[in-house]
Amino acid sequence: MFYTKKTGRLIVIYSLAAVLVMGAFYVGAKRENAALSRAAAIGYDHAFTELSTAVGELDATLQKALCAASPAMVSSVCAQGYAHCAAASQAIASLPYGAIELEHTAAFLSKAGDYMFYLSRAAAKGEALSDEEREALGSLSESAGQVSGALSDLTARLIAGEISTTELEKAESAIADAEDSMVDTGFAGSVKTMEDELPELPTLIYDGPFSAHIERAEPRLLKGLEDVGQEEAEKAAAEFLDVRADALTFLYAREKPIPVFVFICQDGNEVRTVEISRAGGKVVYYGTARESGEGDVTPDEALRTAAAFLRDHGFEGMTPTYHQAEAGELTASFAYEQDGVVCYPDLVKVTVALDTGDVVGMEAKGYTMCHGPRELKAIGFDTEKAASALSPTLTLRSHRPALIPTEGKNEVLCEEYTCETEDGRHVLVYLNGETGQEEQILLLLESESGTLTV
Repeated sequence: MFYTKKTGRLIVIYSLAAVLVMGAFYVGAKRENAALSRAAAIGYDHAFTELSTAVGELDATLQKALCAASPAMVSSVCAQGYAHCAAASQAIASLPYGAIELEHTAAFLSKAGDYMFYLSRAAAKGEALSDEEREALGSLSESAGQVSGALSDLTARLIAGEISTTELEKAESAIADAEDSMVDTGFAGSVKTMEDELPELPTLIYDGPFSAHIERAEPRLLKGLEDVGQEEAEKAAAEFLDVRADALTFLYAREKPIPVFVFICQDGNEVRTVEISRAGGKVVYYGTARESGEGDVTPDEALRTAAAFLRDHGFEGMTPTYHQAEAGELTASFAYEQDGVVCYPDLVKVTVALDTGDVVGMEAKGYTMCHGPRELKAIGFDTEKAASALSPTLTLRSHRPALIPTEGKNEVLCEEYTCETEDGRHVLVYLNGETGQEEQILLLLESESGTLTV
């Protein structure tokens, strides 16, 4: 192919123009990336500084809590401590820590924050700090001091320019792959060193989710029952599914939270899983992996099926509470009822397929952990008169005694008041059965698919 001189000049001109455009684009992209990197660095620096400041304030607040005497002051100071923990946790969430995650620091903040929230609530009820609680605060204060000191040192080095938070992202893989835990990766390595040197988290015993007693809890339903072997557990699973034992496949044995044997039964595209407790050979969980479709089974029919299923499998005295229909299945919650008291900790969930009407799932871990003989006291106040102490924005619809779980997996007897707000929403208010004080408030989220509590 031959070109004229004019055509050749045009090709050269257009080529040069293209190179210039691409060069300009490259320079612009490089500047934009540099600007983004600077913005990220500023954001990371700010987040780490906020973390250091919040933990320093937490350290001071814990020391104040140890000096507080009146419940009012304890409540106020502990509420401040909870806020400092929340601020520090939010700062950690803003850092790209990935493989070099601040796991120890984050765990300490979660534990300390929840414990201080618990103490604040207790003090608001007029409860003074016990010797054990002061000792726990002392342990948290000592840990906070060490964490604060380490973070302050890193912040000083950050301000001096010795380390940079932008190294966090590029150092993740280096730290993850390094055999030497003291590998020099700048800021990321300094954070990891700090994590390794932090003290052990103090042991706390309280009514909260981080209490040490929760890890040591044993299933109340299974206490005193003899252990079964894998073969006996397989027979129990086969009986529950109404199949031959050789139709089951043993998967594994799991120790926590409840020691169980896990079996599956496959029939075409449908796979059913059953967990049998090692103590007593009880069914703890049943689930079906299947394709769900829309059907004509009504919620009322599904609830009746679920209730009959529980009776047929030895769950006596269960009363329906709430249910939710989703993706062609209805999941209904049932609580044990003793002497007219609804025991919410003893919860069993049953799932019914709305296309076939069959029970395709059951979850009884709450029931297994909590169910057992109880001595329930009577409510210690006039429940009718107590209704007048409810919020004036609520209209009472009904009330009944109920045993509710606390965050620390304990139980408290209450009077449950079902109320309605001015705009027609429903609310559950629980008054402590001994003191008559508000123990908990739950909102009922009601829709065409069912009811949930939050």
